[in-house]
Amino acid sequence: MARKIVRTGLIFSALLLLDQLTKWGVFEKLLRIEGEVPSFVSWLVKVQPMQDTLASYGDFKMIEVTSFFNLVVVWNTGISFGVFQDSGDLMPYILSAFAAIVGLVLLVMSVRTNNLIESTAFVLIAAGATGNVWDRIRFKAVADFLDIHVAGYHWPAFNVADASITLGAALLIVYIVFLDKEKNGTS
Repeated sequence: MARKIVRTGLIFSALLLLDQLTKWGVFEKLLRIEGEVPSFVSWLVKVQPMQDTLASYGDFKMIEVTSFFNLVVVWNTGISFGVFQDSGDLMPYILSAFAAIVGLVLLVMSVRTNNLIESTAFVLIAAGATGNVWDRIRFKAVADFLDIHVAGYHWPAFNVADASITLGAALLIVYIVFLDKEKNGTS
């Protein structure tokens, strides 16, 4: 059990750190136009509404990295695909409370399961949810910056936390549908 707790804690911490490091690196180091770049620790504890934070990026629009990938500045006050965007001042706190509860439950499930795939999926989702909760608490919005597009169609901007949630959910679906012999009746 102690090994599972350590493994879960290490994966969770690494993903949370990667999410916040990439946001700091892109938003503060790469995109900041005016002012001094805060340290990573300052970024982690910064509590400032996104409107005030946005002002420090000037008229930034995007950086074209490849013909199908850009870095952008997007503040999502809602959830996936902008659902609940601009739903009032309480929404970031409601979403944060819900995501924190789900994240905590998934961390417990990650430690309790004996299946490595299931455990990894749970911790991926929990870490992603926590990374976005951290943004909502500090900025009242989630910092998104990855923009993938093909033939003029742009996938909604996302971040490492969103990718972690998506990967965890996909892994869980594949496991349940194709690999879990006990639940599929093929034991």
